[in-house]
Amino acid sequence: MEKKLTLTTEERLLRARQESLRNHEEGSLRPLGKMWGMDVFTWVNPYAGMVSNTIHSFPFPVVWIGNSVDVLNTIFEDETLCSNLHAIVLSDASFLKLNDKIIKEVSNCAGTNSVLEALEMVKVFRSPQKVLLFTSSGENAFQQKEEFENYVKMVQGA
Repeated sequence: MEKKLTLTTEERLLRARQESLRNHEEGSLRPLGKMWGMDVFTWVNPYAGMVSNTIHSFPFPVVWIGNSVDVLNTIFEDETLCSNLHAIVLSDASFLKLNDKIIKEVSNCAGTNSVLEALEMVKVFRSPQKVLLFTSSGENAFQQKEEFENYVKMVQGA
């Protein structure tokens, strides 16, 4: 005879809280160390205002790999952000979805179809005393973050 497992309300609440904390931890700004002389950070499902404040607080210009929605929403919310950006590489658009004003203010802009293509493009923009910020959101956000982090670990281990 099979045993039926039932959880008490307290156990269900505890599990839900643990899951929420794990998702919050995975979805917050995370430092990954250095790659190609740049400080590297990831951020899943970021809020545009927080991304803007964070980019303004970095001591060096930022090379930003992100999906077009995150990038456009953040710049729309804070147009002064462009002065802190060394490069923007979209990871979800082979053509630039950035308007002319952004392209004029940020000298290095590119569009790619994947995280790995975006990382290959970043090799062109890499330089010491820069910050590499990777953001992702949406359905495949955690998968993209994992792909990015695996690449960074591979390069760091080389």
